[in-house]
Amino acid sequence: MRGGEEAAHPAEAITAGAHLTDEARSAALERQCHRCAGCNAPLTAGSTHFDIRPPVICGGSPLPGNLEALCPFCHQNFMRRVRVRLAGHRNK
Repeated sequence: MRGGEEAAHPAEAITAGAHLTDEARSAALERQCHRCAGCNAPLTAGSTHFDIRPPVICGGSPLPGNLEALCPFCHQNFMRRVRVRLAGHRNK
């Protein structure tokens, strides 16, 4: 663990195995008023992507407050930035 970060209690985690819980998805959508966290576009059921910011692979924590709902365009851009960041770490 780093700095002042505390371990998350298992009941606080937003994932059940490798899948997001329905409660976590609903909470993120409600918190964002069913709008994309990146561009503020309205989100629809079939095209909403959920990401943890920062990603777990980059040190993010799978807690409810770190989950964001994104439109397909913003999700694609977010994942592109993550891949660039990870590629930069591998090259060091």
